Amino acid sequence: MKTFITQNKSYISKTAILLVWLLFWQILYWIVNKQVLIPSPYSVIKTFFTLCFEPSFWLTIIHSLARILAGYLFSVFLGILLAILCYRFQLLYDILSPAIHTIKATPVASFSILVLLWVKTEIVPIVISFLMVFPLIWVNISIGIRQTEKQYLEMAKVYNFSPFQICRFIYIPSVLPYFISACHTGIGMAWKSGIAAEVICTPSASIGKKIYETKIYLETAELFVWTICAILFSIVLEKCFLILLHYFSRKIGILNENKLTI
Repeated sequence: MKTFITQNKSYISKTAILLVWLLFWQILYWIVNKQVLIPSPYSVIKTFFTLCFEPSFWLTIIHSLARILAGYLFSVFLGILLAILCYRFQLLYDILSPAIHTIKATPVASFSILVLLWVKTEIVPIVISFLMVFPLIWVNISIGIRQTEKQYLEMAKVYNFSPFQICRFIYIPSVLPYFISACHTGIGMAWKSGIAAEVICTPSASIGKKIYETKIYLETAELFVWTICAILFSIVLEKCFLILLHYFSRKIGILNENKLTI
């Protein structure tokens, strides 16, 4: 009963905060009084529901999701693999480290234009999402592996742990908090950088292209709709990821459930 009341209070509080911001938006619209600069909440909501009934709206979102998630998942896979190899072979770490830190520091716009010269337009968001997330995964996994307690590794040798047991009971608990932090941050980063790349290279059926077109035709209400959609889907992706981590941590019994906030 207490949990139910607490949840209701939370929902009421969030709804009240949302209404306050909508009121602030409406007041700002009245002050500016120019639809092309700041559209009213009503016109944005109306435009949203109009677009919702168009199949192309959902097709655009699905295409952007597919591209960005492809780049994100590949960056996670390759980041883990190379981090392990770099820990095993110090020479490989010395070779890759400067390049990866350079990628980490390079702006999205520069990469987008450069990658656009090399690959097809539809592939650019995939590559950009990969490049923005990969350094984050690699760095965090590398730190996690190197922070593993040496005493535990020595104990594993004394008790003749198999490589699988060492990985399961020593390395994974050490690396997992770093991995969770990197992946959680990386999802938002992949989404934002992927959308930014789409705005620059305008691939067919993409949120970025729609945002670019609204700028050209001064469809401010539609610009707000696509921007809000991008924000909402970014939040949904992060929540879904945390739910998966919550489930995974319970299954393997490594992380305490309290460490994950959904």
